[in-house]
Amino acid sequence: ALAGLLGLMFLCVRRRRRPRPGVVEDGHPGKGVLDVPSSADYDPLASGKHTSSATTNSSSSSAFVSTDARAAVESLTVYKYSELEKATAGFSEDRRVKDASVYRAVINGDAAAVKRVAGDVSGEVGILKRVNHSSLVRLSGLCVHHGDTYLVFEFAENGALSNWLHGGGDTLVWKQRVQAAFDVADGLNYLHHYSNPPCVHKNLKSSNVLLDADLRAKVSSFALARSVPTGVDGGDAQLTRHVVGTQGYLAPEYLEHGLITPKLDVFAFGVVLLELLSGKEATFDGGAKRGETLLWESAEGLVVDGEDARGKVRAFMDSRLNGDYPLDLAVAVASLAVRCVAREPRGRPSMDEVFVTLSAVYNSTLDWDPSDYSNSCSSIVGR
Repeated sequence: ALAGLLGLMFLCVRRRRRPRPGVVEDGHPGKGVLDVPSSADYDPLASGKHTSSATTNSSSSSAFVSTDARAAVESLTVYKYSELEKATAGFSEDRRVKDASVYRAVINGDAAAVKRVAGDVSGEVGILKRVNHSSLVRLSGLCVHHGDTYLVFEFAENGALSNWLHGGGDTLVWKQRVQAAFDVADGLNYLHHYSNPPCVHKNLKSSNVLLDADLRAKVSSFALARSVPTGVDGGDAQLTRHVVGTQGYLAPEYLEHGLITPKLDVFAFGVVLLELLSGKEATFDGGAKRGETLLWESAEGLVVDGEDARGKVRAFMDSRLNGDYPLDLAVAVASLAVRCVAREPRGRPSMDEVFVTLSAVYNSTLDWDPSDYSNSCSSIVGR
């Protein structure tokens, strides 16, 4: 198995594997993040633009990779530490991506991102090695140095989706938001139904969705991802006592019982859809009466038959869109999002159903003209 071969690779360099701790607060007051306190879970900054032309150094790789393990990672470039040190200007602070152990690099004239990871990365590398989709981050190389692993990813020029939705600067227009939702759904659908074996991401959130130069979205951060049995949507499930993730994105059955199925990703995707619609974070200040509020709970009852769904959705939408969106499509996306965050897993659609629905919304959005205010929310404000 690839994971075993990769494990052998790291044993060959006498990596010290650290035991994974339990669920802990990560020290960010008010955010309620429940992440593993390891740099293995930081976001790689990645996209589909960089193609490394570095040549695999066979002499350096043979020093620490067995023949079988080397065959398992033969498509990855094995870098020398000195090459990555030069590419990141000595891992200087001005190359660091925010507070993460990720550095912007230039390798053979191309932009890349280098993520430093302490601990076992065989699971993450194993999954990234066998997936191939334009909406998933692509791993291009690695380096092992003094017990740390340096993973080299392609670069995402426009950073995390969360920055565009919650950063206070430039934001995304309606078409760009639908495009991002479509891309993420496409990537998750591939993971759930077309990768071999199927995978659950387990850590989807807007900060783990990266935007490339064309604002196309890519799912990143596979440190918590795991394979699941075929047909697990309606069949076997996995259980864990080690519940990790970010508050606001965790499905109730996972948070309460440690139940792992693809519906875990569907729930988190529904939260991301609600972020795209409202511009709010997964947890936000609901005021003096409500205090910290979960976005998905605030959206319950947003689209209910017999009620003023259009008016509710219009009030829910991000004010930074300035009303420039087709309200009927916004209602359709809101309805999908509410289904995705249903409390019971059986009440949620599968990812292929989500993808089909968003494909229709995406195609309709491409035909929508923002200047046609007869289709826009702004034309009915005040009615």
